[in-house]
Amino acid sequence: MDQIVKGLIKDENIIVAAAVCTETVEYARKIHDTWPTSTAALGRVITGAVLLASNLKDGQKVMIQVKGNGPLQEVVAECDWLYRVRGYVKKPHIYMGLKGEKIDVGRAIGKGFLNVIRDLGLREYYQSSVSLQTGEIATDLAYYLNISEQIPSAVSLGVFIETDNSVKAAGGFIIQTLPETKPEIIDFLERKLSEVQPASTMILSGMDPLEMLKEAVGLPIEVLQTSKIIYYCPCSKERALGAIITLGRDEIQEMISKGQTVDIECYFCKKKYQITVEELKNLVKEL
Repeated sequence: MDQIVKGLIKDENIIVAAAVCTETVEYARKIHDTWPTSTAALGRVITGAVLLASNLKDGQKVMIQVKGNGPLQEVVAECDWLYRVRGYVKKPHIYMGLKGEKIDVGRAIGKGFLNVIRDLGLREYYQSSVSLQTGEIATDLAYYLNISEQIPSAVSLGVFIETDNSVKAAGGFIIQTLPETKPEIIDFLERKLSEVQPASTMILSGMDPLEMLKEAVGLPIEVLQTSKIIYYCPCSKERALGAIITLGRDEIQEMISKGQTVDIECYFCKKKYQITVEELKNLVKEL
């Protein structure tokens, strides 16, 4: 079972969270039929969204969108306060080999932007954006948190893919310091994190999220929350009809004139919906 643990470093003003997302990312790989580079990018963004969701309140959700000029083009993941996550990659059939011992996600994404969209239950979404620093996702997410939200953060994201293309390990951790954090603790964590093994290596060795955090920070952890992570998409035919309405009367009339059933596929879960000509006519009446 995939799981996230959120906590505090005991007696310190430092928020930490770690997640194991192996089953979730493997499920995403299967439904999107992704190749290794696409799988690694999607797995990192999914894990990043899960980690950001650890700071959400009831009813809220967060989306990470990575857009670059590389062959992957776009990677998106969305997670809510219950750790129900979904995602997609624009180009699922990309494999660009290794950079050292890791899949070269940075080159596949290229130069571009990382956007974070938060639904805080208000009338409008909160959105902010930063330029991609490496395209490797973890560094870019830490940069976003430091620049856009003024929260000094360390982020580690990892996906290990087996020779049969299946996901054998996926997950990561995030460490966020608050303004009252003592400088000597920050120095200690910087030294510790510079030597820590990758998140995917920890997961491959059998560590759970709490063990990952203890390994990463080397200090006692006070657990605040332990939750299950699942891949979940709330799409429905009603939502599909709602999306068609946004196209406007003229475009819907053009669909009706063709006299054919319209097929719609959800980006996130690949579920298909058929919209009949009669249903299109009803939409026009609503308009």
